[in-house]
Amino acid sequence: MEESSYPARPVLGRLLALDVRPTRPLTLIGPAAAALCGALASGGLDGRAQSWVALVLSILLCDTLIGAWRALWLHADWRVALPRNLASARIWFMLPDDAPVAFVPRVWRALTRRIAFARNVIWPLIDSEIIGMLIAGVLAACIAALFNLATFGLTLAALALALIEAQVSDRNALSLRALIEMTLPWLIAHSAFGAFSWLALFFVLLFTLIYRALLGLAQEAPERWLTWNNVAQLIIALVLFASNTPVGAAIVALGLLAQVLWQIHWRTERATRAYAQHIQAYILAAMLVVSISLWF
Repeated sequence: MEESSYPARPVLGRLLALDVRPTRPLTLIGPAAAALCGALASGGLDGRAQSWVALVLSILLCDTLIGAWRALWLHADWRVALPRNLASARIWFMLPDDAPVAFVPRVWRALTRRIAFARNVIWPLIDSEIIGMLIAGVLAACIAALFNLATFGLTLAALALALIEAQVSDRNALSLRALIEMTLPWLIAHSAFGAFSWLALFFVLLFTLIYRALLGLAQEAPERWLTWNNVAQLIIALVLFASNTPVGAAIVALGLLAQVLWQIHWRTERATRAYAQHIQAYILAAMLVVSISLWF
């Protein structure tokens, strides 16, 4: 009998089912691109098979596993349903009239009722998503631990920030998302190859600002975020030129010029989503130019 992808209650078979699929629409800018650029900037891709395996693991860690942890937490249905079900907790916690008078039996009865409440009310709401989060978190921590302590610490920071993201305002959540999806993936991949430089950190913070600007285009004051996007890329071009990388500076400047032309079209059509999709290729090119310049 052919096994389906999601059997209801299989008698025999796998313990865990992993559902992996590409996002739609496909995006150019995100954790995977940041991890790739961080690995390139480290100079650790020396052609050996081990370095390519480390690159694949870094992208899997930053994009798939940390992304799964974040998505399961942010979009969990139980985060809305759980408070409503907790309203019935008082009924479960009340002891019946025939409860024992002695202290120890009463404590035992209260404890068993709380366990029953968690098993019958709480766990059915959270079991699949909590288990999915635990699997993603454990796998992410294990892969990070294979590299070094810095990579492990940065991974834990990304997992923690994803939990905080759901508890803050929308504006602050977008800033945390930019850190989780741009800054930390770059630094995680960079540290996975045992590298660190202040110049790389400076560049990745500028790209984080650009990423935050793209996220903010759909929010209030999009004109302000366009300005931040342009200024950040202009600074990148100037720093590249000052660091004796004129070709890289020219590529970034040409990409910025193309974006300015798109901004003229955007101001006419106000097609924010289309604008953000069209300029991703220019920003990715700038990221690759910067990472290659740091490599050499």
